[in-house]
Amino acid sequence: MEDNAAPPTITPYEDGPLLVRGEVEIRTPDGTVIDPGRSTVALCRCGFSAVKPFCDGTHKVRRFRSGRAGRPAGEQHRVSEVGGSEADTVSPDTGEDGPRPS
Repeated sequence: MEDNAAPPTITPYEDGPLLVRGEVEIRTPDGTVIDPGRSTVALCRCGFSAVKPFCDGTHKVRRFRSGRAGRPAGEQHRVSEVGGSEADTVSPDTGEDGPRPS
């Protein structure tokens, strides 16, 4: 990340994906780096996307509910507040490290 770049943010959308803005490194469970090809990505949190870890909109068809755990919808969290740059391993509801839904 550039020294003058703003820190990345993660915005959990109610009943939808995690929107990640900024420079982050996304990895598979075995450590392989995934190049998203852009600086803003939507990460699946419903577990039904055909293009995991990215969102493909399937949460709408499956009527996924996020169970916000007391957080206002759309509240932003800096990556450092939710477990570093590995956004795909952070629980969208608690901000704690944990396995992604499969």
